[in-house]
Amino acid sequence: MPNTITGYFETRRNAEMAVEHLVQDHGLDRKCVRAAAEGENNTSGSVVSGADAADAAAGETPGGVRGGRIMVTAEVSDNQLEAALASFHECGATDVETAQAT
Repeated sequence: MPNTITGYFETRRNAEMAVEHLVQDHGLDRKCVRAAAEGENNTSGSVVSGADAADAAAGETPGGVRGGRIMVTAEVSDNQLEAALASFHECGATDVETAQAT
């Protein structure tokens, strides 16, 4: 039976890592994994990271808009559920929820 996992990430990098783990390590179809801003505003996450962190350390204004977390959802089968949940948590997801399709 299909399941939907939803998790929230503070940085775009962590969200992208979760997507890559799901697709490359666990064989999910890329069409079954989505990443989007949590709210209506475009965002690069709520925490400075990656290249933005280097800019901030150099005293420059970091690029990207930090308007909220990144939401990742994945549709997985029962036999993929545990491994997919582990990837969400390993990549720093918070507020992870699962729902089973009826």
